[in-house]
Amino acid sequence: MTDGSAPRLSRWAAPAVVVLVTLAVFWPALRGGFLNWDDDVNILTNPHYRGLGWGNLRWMFTTMRNGPYQPLSWLSLAVDYLFWGMNPLGYHLTNVLLHAANAALFYAVALRFASRGAAPGGIPPRLTAALAALLFAIHPLRVESVAWVTERRDVLSGFFYLGAVYAYLRRHADENPSSQGWQALCWSSFAMALLSKGIVMTLPLVFIVLDVYPLRRLPGQMGQWFKATYRRVWLEKAAYLIPALIIALVAYVGQQRLGSLFVESAAAHCAKACFGLAFYLWKTVWPVDLCPLYESPIPFDPFAWPFLASTAAVALITAALVLARRRWPAGLTAGVCYAVTLAPVLGLVSFGSQLAADRYSYLACLPWPILAAGGGGWAWQRAKAWSRAILCLGAALALTGLAGLTWRQVGVWHDSQTFWEYTLRLRPRTSVAHTDLGNVLAAQGKTAEAAAHYREALRIRPDWAEAHTNLGLLLAGQGRLDEAVAQHREALRIKPDNAEAHNNLGLGLAGQGRVEEAVEHYRAALSIKPELAEAYNNLGNALVGPGRLADAAAQYRDALRINPDYAPAHNNLANVLAAQGQTEASAAQYREALRLAPNYFEAHYNLGLILAKQGKVDEALGQFQEALRIRPGLAPTLRNLELLRKKSGRPQEHR
Repeated sequence: MTDGSAPRLSRWAAPAVVVLVTLAVFWPALRGGFLNWDDDVNILTNPHYRGLGWGNLRWMFTTMRNGPYQPLSWLSLAVDYLFWGMNPLGYHLTNVLLHAANAALFYAVALRFASRGAAPGGIPPRLTAALAALLFAIHPLRVESVAWVTERRDVLSGFFYLGAVYAYLRRHADENPSSQGWQALCWSSFAMALLSKGIVMTLPLVFIVLDVYPLRRLPGQMGQWFKATYRRVWLEKAAYLIPALIIALVAYVGQQRLGSLFVESAAAHCAKACFGLAFYLWKTVWPVDLCPLYESPIPFDPFAWPFLASTAAVALITAALVLARRRWPAGLTAGVCYAVTLAPVLGLVSFGSQLAADRYSYLACLPWPILAAGGGGWAWQRAKAWSRAILCLGAALALTGLAGLTWRQVGVWHDSQTFWEYTLRLRPRTSVAHTDLGNVLAAQGKTAEAAAHYREALRIRPDWAEAHTNLGLLLAGQGRLDEAVAQHREALRIKPDNAEAHNNLGLGLAGQGRVEEAVEHYRAALSIKPELAEAYNNLGNALVGPGRLADAAAQYRDALRINPDYAPAHNNLANVLAAQGQTEASAAQYREALRLAPNYFEAHYNLGLILAKQGKVDEALGQFQEALRIRPGLAPTLRNLELLRKKSGRPQEHR
């Protein structure tokens, strides 16, 4: 090793440790699956992102699926799909690697601040920056953004956001402020961040705060900001503000189309904003009992004690930071950056049922680790030897505690059942959690438990359309069609544009023999949500009855165009093809259904019939045996199996 390599090694040692610790703490996320909370809609049943063809790219850059505009996030998921298919491991790995990269970038940003405040005899800036980066990276508040595949937009936008901040600091803090390379990198990183998640739209305002302190490109007195001397500072912001305003408008339109925007009183908006400001700060300091869903109370009372206490806390902290701004400008800078970054999700524009969400802290809480690490450096300079030992021990315990809490919190996101059961342990009156846990239990065949959760969701929130229609599906499966239809109609009364409720009502009506009414509701579902593959499949089933086989086949093909991995549509299309005498094409569709769902009884049984008709006795016997394995003792399967053995001269089995 040459002498010159030692400083180089030292330079990279601290960020390397930060990255390795971050990877170690979040490694359990790789064992997680997709959740039935947005992952199902965005990943599992969404074929549009699966590829990099022109049609896929056009969809990514024009869609506002579920509200947000995030083409680069979709693009990153498309790359995951090309490498990993539908294996959740790859998607989680990308999230974890992006977060580790963000930890390294945050180290670089923190180092810029630490180097400015370094003093002889203090903690080396690299150690201060490493402490700040670890406080950010392994904090439990980061888990939601990293362990949830749908929140790829958080870690991806965070990567470009931090890149933009670093480039801005380099552009304006170095001795050569005329460097255009950093300026170009800053703007392009900001544009990429906007295309990953719109929440970064407030970054230009953060730049203005940094211009005041620590860059001192603007004076501390706001009255002097608009003098001719500072015109250049404001003109350069136009390049950031224009795309930010465009994305803000797009985000507003997206939420409006989703129907999630609603009007509340000024007191409610203020109460929610103050609660959010206090909540994320408190959870940064005391990150226990973090919950995936903090549902807003119904009815919402802005004068309840949690909101009054939050308002008082925000007022006191704001007053303290303003009063201390001359002696401690970093405090006010951190507070303003925090509030500005949180502004889009503070309830000033109300959308969704959540009161807060851990993921919103990903960028907003960046100032606090820098402030905490800087405070540690300040205390170190003034401490005696024994006090410094206590400071080291305190830092080690804090990091160890954060790592342990984060490791445990990652486990909450392992699977849907664990996820919702944990949520209900913390917040039993969460209607969304009851509904989605009911969906998990229903899929497991635990109908009584599922129904209990749906009914509890409706007791908490009687106007919850999803719980009504899911309960209706459960009742239909129990043969209680009249009750099921009533539940679906109630869901549509509450939310007339609910495509799933139309589709489910169609199923109930078809079960009652009211096929034409069912067809009307399937078509209504598809007019609202043209990508609802289940509605195409169900419409095809309804058309088979009257003998419209060609029309039914067209519906099944539309279902498969939207979702090529939809096994029931393959099976149903195969049935139609078999009825039309297309045995080879029919067998191919049955085989595809079985490739996607190996334990699909109907596909095994039907394929056995086709193979028997083709004279492929051995293969037909194998399919009937598989069908019996899945559903033992079923009379039609046994009869066909024995007839086929008798016809082929094979010995019959005595049962």
